[in-house]
Amino acid sequence: MNLGLYSYLGAGLAYSFFAVLLLFSWRESLQGKLIFIAMLVSACWAMIAAQIALHKESYLLFYQAFEVIRYIAWYVFLFKLFDVALSDAAPSQHSQKRSYQKFVRWALPLSVGFAVVLLLNEILVAVFTLPGQFVFGIAGNIILAIIGLAVIEQLFRNTSPRYRWATKYLFFGAGGIFVFDFYLYADALLFRSIDQGLWDARGVVHAVAVPLLAISSARNKNWSLNIFVSRDIILNTTAILSGGFYLLAMAGAGYYLREFGGDWGKVGQIMFITLAVVLLFVVLTSSQIRAKTRVFLSKHFYKNKYDYRIEWLRLTEDLKVDADNNDHNITAIEALAHIVDARAGSLWLRDETGDYKNVEVWQCPRQETAIVSESSLITFMEQKGFIINMKELSSHADEYKGLSLPGWLLKTDKPWLLVPLHGINALRGFVVLASPLIERTINWEDRDLLKTAAKQITSYLAVLTTSAQLAEAKQFEVFTRLSAYMVHDLKNIAAELDLIAINAKKHTTNPEFIEDAFSTVENAAADINRLLAQLRNRRAASEKKILVDLVELVTRVIETKRHLLPVPQFKVLSESGMVSLEKQRFANVLAHLIDNAQQATDDSGEIIVTLSSTEKMHIIGIKDNGHGMDDDFIRNRLFKPFDTTKGNAGMGIGMYESREFIRQLGGDINVQSNPGKGSIITLHIPSSLSHGNDTKVMSA
Repeated sequence: MNLGLYSYLGAGLAYSFFAVLLLFSWRESLQGKLIFIAMLVSACWAMIAAQIALHKESYLLFYQAFEVIRYIAWYVFLFKLFDVALSDAAPSQHSQKRSYQKFVRWALPLSVGFAVVLLLNEILVAVFTLPGQFVFGIAGNIILAIIGLAVIEQLFRNTSPRYRWATKYLFFGAGGIFVFDFYLYADALLFRSIDQGLWDARGVVHAVAVPLLAISSARNKNWSLNIFVSRDIILNTTAILSGGFYLLAMAGAGYYLREFGGDWGKVGQIMFITLAVVLLFVVLTSSQIRAKTRVFLSKHFYKNKYDYRIEWLRLTEDLKVDADNNDHNITAIEALAHIVDARAGSLWLRDETGDYKNVEVWQCPRQETAIVSESSLITFMEQKGFIINMKELSSHADEYKGLSLPGWLLKTDKPWLLVPLHGINALRGFVVLASPLIERTINWEDRDLLKTAAKQITSYLAVLTTSAQLAEAKQFEVFTRLSAYMVHDLKNIAAELDLIAINAKKHTTNPEFIEDAFSTVENAAADINRLLAQLRNRRAASEKKILVDLVELVTRVIETKRHLLPVPQFKVLSESGMVSLEKQRFANVLAHLIDNAQQATDDSGEIIVTLSSTEKMHIIGIKDNGHGMDDDFIRNRLFKPFDTTKGNAGMGIGMYESREFIRQLGGDINVQSNPGKGSIITLHIPSSLSHGNDTKVMSA
């Protein structure tokens, strides 16, 4: 049974069927057209291989030519997949996009150029024979397979995880083809002839790969892989190519052992190749070797040691404020440690006394010793701002002149870097980082990145501290406002009692005065008891809304102000207004506004209080002909809390409290005034206030 014939014939039919499907569902994208060409070339190659399986040697040149052309078609298709991803790159990825474009710009011509050279070699073989043509042809096919694997590896590694479901079958199918080709030609190079069994099975591998390619093609209508532009392309590609060339070298050494090793040659070859593969696996999976390789490539192949876009995004993600995360200090340590791969760290922050204490640790013991602000370490970091490298203290003694480290730090397990956290005006703290598992040097670029990250972490800690202080300050805000209102009320009570004491000497024989005095004292006692109740309950007292006759209420307030000059006059311009509100609070507002008018007006002046109504509002006006106010004072100072023109006699919250109360009712206070001509203060009270509403409302 001719296994090669059936396997390549099956592969040719599979490729042809897939190409026909692509032709009838013609893709408008360039990538869709390229995969159609790749499948068409592969179908022709498989059919020619079937003729070779029938021992028709006249097809050998065509077979070898299409072998190389097939690789070229695959290269062009795979490299063009990068273009789709790069066209959708974010603005932040433009620098990496340009790097990838440069990579594709030189990698594609070199790959295709090498394939063309190999194609010319195959053509020359048919014309005349030169030494080494066979070895060059076999080694060239191995290199073509390695190039294909490197491109597949880059596509897979840098494709966004959410798109891998649509492309993984492409990687499996094409990757499987390249892996088998590498194995086939590596064996041929080793034994100087192509293994017939492997060559026959090659068609089966291609036939199995076609359905995988078809699935991937169906999932990618436009072959958009959303590739994440990565800085690691050189490292990963270097690993693949180095591994391939290493295996080539080991295969050559194994062949030498077989040819010249005598009776033990074949055993030595197998043992040598086995050990070589194991060594390659160990090397490729070693984190330490990969880290050293990354450092070497960063030094020699990149202008910058770090991909700052990735570093900044990672730092931002590390410092993301999470409501469920209370370990913000540990987050700050880890964010700084990840930059230089430190394995442990501790955070020291300045407290209220000015000393620096170890507030948090990460994978290391806590230190209970405090560092005073006058210590050599703190002074050095404040003045120099250096990142202290413990491993350079002796070799760079001139840079650390005058620095004396505390004893506990010298006893710490492998201390490495001390990174200062500078605030606006002083050193906020510092972070101590332990040595990484892989020894690495710190250059100017590491220091600059650490300093930049330290500034961000300092801001992060400052924001968290400020937020905690604001939360605490809000708890005191209600007490502060309550105290201010109480002092204001006590001032009014004291003024009333003081006025009684002054007039008592003149009117002790007047029964009306005595009656008014007792009434005033009774009201003052009630107000004082109310304030005491507020202090005991640590909250403002509540008052029920009741139905109030505005005419009656205004009349009663004016009566309490008749002992001062000028005596207010009351004019009712509309019918009685009934509204539901807090009676005592509203009476205090009216009393305060009338008292202000009396203080601003000469004794010979006049104050007129009016009450009128519209369809939507009850309007109370308080007009005086006193000294008045200018527009700037009304706009910027009149309703500003704690701003007063009465010196020590005033608190500056009366007008603010009055306006806030009226606005709580749904109304407002308007002020019209001119210097030297007096003022008109108008209270607008909604007539739509629900009658009988006894909801408790906080009073000032």
